[in-house]
Formats: sequence, structure tokens, C-alpha cells
Amino acid sequence: MKHFVEDIYLNGHKQAVLLLHSFTSNSKEMHYVAKMLHSKGYTSYAPNLAGHGASPEQLFASSMEQIWKHSRQAVQFLIDEKYEAITVIGQSLGGVLGIRLANEFPEVKALCIISSPVLERPVEGLEQRVVYYSKRYLQNRGSSEQELQEFLDDHFPRPAEKLIALQQFIVETGKQLHLLKQPLFLAKGMLDEPVFHQSIDMIEKTAISKFISKKKYDNSGHLITLGKERQLLTEDIIRFIEGIEKGTV
Repeated sequence: MKHFVEDIYLNGHKQAVLLLHSFTSNSKEMHYVAKMLHSKGYTSYAPNLAGHGASPEQLFASSMEQIWKHSRQAVQFLIDEKYEAITVIGQSLGGVLGIRLANEFPEVKALCIISSPVLERPVEGLEQRVVYYSKRYLQNRGSSEQELQEFLDDHFPRPAEKLIALQQFIVETGKQLHLLKQPLFLAKGMLDEPVFHQSIDMIEKTAISKFISKKKYDNSGHLITLGKERQLLTEDIIRFIEGIEKGTV
């Protein structure tokens, strides 16, 4: 039995869409959106970010620098595949990466940001995400409660340096918002924490994009692509991308 998640690559005949998942998650988080985009003819590429989609130990070993490098390689892969127009869809950390990618690569013509933070949060909250991921991974592997507790005792608390680096990456990205000029689609789940609402509002106010579409999902929390309003979200994203293609955005 394999204990890793494969990247998603669905080849289409229209432009390419890069889908980037959240911290401690994997490509499955973006599977529904990727599949629906592909059904409309778009090439959908949802890679597992560095250290993600496998064991907690691999996540522990990864760094924010590696995650950022991997996201840049994902864009370059699509460019090498001869795609000249790329839309990036990023959820949470994936959207933070998307902001930087949009500012670096002229091939990124549009950006969809879902529940992404650009404001500082307690590092302890980030560590709890890692704890939750580790528990879920071990439970899915059939580990006993004793094995689970031993693993947590051995590996937590985590050294603070990497989580601080992640936090700093997010905060520094918030200082680049004034450079964003691509059409933007912004999404926030109204059941999410206030810091994510505030971050989405800050992106809207600071970006210099000529077109910004902001949507609220009343019955959704942080990971909208996995929630009960994922179909509505996806329909809104497709409408946004098609509008750019038709020149109505």
C-alpha cells in the first residue's frame, strides 16, 4: 500500500491552470476544481508542494525555501510545455505562493486566491496544523493510540525556526500586494477565522489590478475546495477565467 499522494496533471486544449494547495495538505485538496476545469478544456496541474503528500517526516525535513522553489518550478514546467497564459489558483499558503508567482512570471495572466493569509498569526497555530496532519497520517496508516502518542512525544514540539520562516514568508508576501496587476478572484469562507477575512480584504484594497472579483461563501470554512460550496466556488472560478478569455473581464 502506498502512503503518498500523486501529483495531478490533466492535459487539455485550452490554457493552463496551476492549482496550489495549503500548508500540510496535498494535491487531493484541489482535485475537484482541477477535474471540473479539465472538463471545460483547461490543462490542470496540481502538484504536491515540497515535503507534502507523504509522511510527516518528509514534511518536517522540508523548508519554506524548498516549497517556494518547487512552486516556481511548477510554473516553469508549464512554460516549458509551451503554455503562454497561466492562471494560478492557490488556497491558503497556495495563494500566498500565487501572489509571488504572479509578480515574478509574466506568463501568469490571472490569479485566484482562496482563504490566503498575508497577516501575521501565532506560530503555535501553525504547529497545531502539523500536529493534526501527523495524527491524520498515522491514523490512516492504522497506527495504534500508543504508537501515535509515542510519535507525537518524539517529534513535538517542533523547532521554531522553520515555522517562523513560514510566517515571515507570509508577512513579506503581504508587502508585495501593491505589485499585483493581474485580474484577481478572491474567495473567503465566512466560517473561517477573522485573520483570513482581513487578509482577503487587504489584498483587495492594496492590489493595483484593474479587475477584482471578491466572493463570499457563507457556509464554508477555511478549505473551500473541500467544503459543501466547492461546486459554487468552482463555477465562479470558471466564469472568471472564461471572462478573461472572452475579454469581458
